[in-house]
Amino acid sequence: MSTSRRHWLRAALLMTGLASAWALPASAQTYPSKTVRMVVSFAPGGVGDFLARTLQQRLQEKYGQSFIVDNRAGASGTIGAAEVARAAPDGHTILVTNQLIVQAPNLFVKLPYDPVRDLTPVTDMGGAPLILAVNPTKTQATTLAEFVSEVKSKPRTFSYASVGMGSMGHLYGAQLNDIAGIDLMHVPYKGSSPVVMALVGGEVQSAFSDYATMKPYLDSGKLRLLAVSKPYAPTPQLPTFASLGYQGLESYSWIGMFVPAKTPRAIVQQLAADVAWVARMPEVQAKLAELGLETGGMPQAQFANMVAADAVRWAAIMKKAGIKPE
Repeated sequence: MSTSRRHWLRAALLMTGLASAWALPASAQTYPSKTVRMVVSFAPGGVGDFLARTLQQRLQEKYGQSFIVDNRAGASGTIGAAEVARAAPDGHTILVTNQLIVQAPNLFVKLPYDPVRDLTPVTDMGGAPLILAVNPTKTQATTLAEFVSEVKSKPRTFSYASVGMGSMGHLYGAQLNDIAGIDLMHVPYKGSSPVVMALVGGEVQSAFSDYATMKPYLDSGKLRLLAVSKPYAPTPQLPTFASLGYQGLESYSWIGMFVPAKTPRAIVQQLAADVAWVARMPEVQAKLAELGLETGGMPQAQFANMVAADAVRWAAIMKKAGIKPE
């Protein structure tokens, strides 16, 4: 090949590369171009806050740009969600929240935003299923079927604890009551730890909670697990509700990322890829396992479909449980 032809070919390849770069959205080429605010709808110190700060640290190192965590807890996550829904759709304001984002429309008569219209799901950051546990000194049941039978034999005797009215644990109990034809009485507590302590102490006979909080009491035999909402690595032998014939208890307690609607698709995909990248880090996976959390980072379309399905599922469950917006 002649020298002139090599020069021409090199120039053509250079121009092709430039043309490809120009074809990309400008927002994707320059993002992030300023400080990114991560609005977290949880109080400092919780699992959601931990996930946000883990991501914050890694992305600051990757991009050389500031990422700040802004905790906006309260009102079932609607305070933080409203702020992000009103923000500019440029990827510089991010929401970290949980399934309350799709439950809130069934809890409040009027919201200052529409979670479907005003927010775009990005990806999950981690999560865990709910598990039904019992106090073995308060019931002889070793299986869910035995527990249901015992509850039926002693009407208005058995209760279950949850972290509060409208919580997943509360709704799961209501759903189990409906499916199994039993009358477990709901006792709300303020937080996962008080729920488990009430169960261990015998204040209630059963509870829906997370594995990490219950783990210290399993080896000692103070708690017994009966069923889980979905297959779960830490409890491989534990049957799911669905496998036992109890449909409608399959939801996953997730923590996810959302951005304002109309955020450029390239930025949404970039953020989803960033979360997946951080989730694959060995040290992050080790910490998630310690907390009893499964790794997040599912593809954006898959997460969006899960969020949409959860919105329908929870609306039906909450309506059946008699929960009315206030």
